[in-house]
Order: sequence, then structure tokens, then C-alpha cells
Amino acid sequence: MIIYEPKNNIKVYTPKGIARIWLVTEYGMETQKLFTCITSSGQVWEFTNDQITVQDNPTVNGFDDD
Repeated sequence: MIIYEPKNNIKVYTPKGIARIWLVTEYGMETQKLFTCITSSGQVWEFTNDQITVQDNPTVNGFDDD
């Protein structure tokens, strides 16, 4: 098991609304990663990688194809 705490804020869209990733937990190849996220209301939830989408960040050129 590996637990990673990102140094930068990563905003994501989740089933519970917009949140920030707090921890990423890797249990191995047979299990999806778990993303522990904190919502804007302060709730802590865990999501798998197929449940979240990273928000565009215009300060680092975003995801535009230009």
C-alpha cells in the first residue's frame, strides 16, 4: 500500500460536488486508486478514479488544445 499526499491543491469534480484531493491511496494492481477528497462544505469522502474529473486550471495553461 502506498499513500501519497499531493503538495499542490488539485480541484476535482466528484459525485458530491467540487472538492480538493487530500490523499491518494494505492492498494496494488488489482484495486483502483482511492482519492480522499475534502468538499467545500468540509466533508471528507473517498472516490475511485472513475468517479472524479480534474478541473481545468487556467494558471498552468489549462487543457486547451491551442
